[in-house]
Amino acid sequence: MTARTAWTNGNGQGLTWGNLFNGSDLNSLPNGSSVLASISAIANGSSLDQFMDVSLECSISSNTISAGANFTFWIFPLMQDGSTYGDNSLTVGTQAAATPGLFPVFTMPLRAASSQTALYGYAQTVVISPGAFLCAVQNNCGFTLSASGNAIKYRTYNINLNN
Repeated sequence: MTARTAWTNGNGQGLTWGNLFNGSDLNSLPNGSSVLASISAIANGSSLDQFMDVSLECSISSNTISAGANFTFWIFPLMQDGSTYGDNSLTVGTQAAATPGLFPVFTMPLRAASSQTALYGYAQTVVISPGAFLCAVQNNCGFTLSASGNAIKYRTYNINLNN
């Protein structure tokens, strides 16, 4: 029998896209501001998924996106006290002009171009640890996000070594 490695559906969220943030977290998020997701914490204690992909679709009033514009993401693990997430620099669902004191998990670059209203980004194969966590995002696109129509979603998966 020939052994091969293959992707396998996640045990938690799985390959169906689910909300990583509520739309209200992202609506009217100013440039340079961050927000900690107000969704229920992602419980990765029993599902033990290894990876997630993240898809971003946000909107702005028509503007020119400059080179270097991005969205930066952090994973805020539930700490040992059972109530604090990450470095406690952000409050769930509250936008703040603050940068977390943790290392970012990834930065999602944006395409520099004029007359943009729709911003798209994708990050793949983001390693996730076991245990509960929330994600935080910082808007570095240069503009305030629109008051509606913003979404950041995720899906999870693993590696099957016994195919």
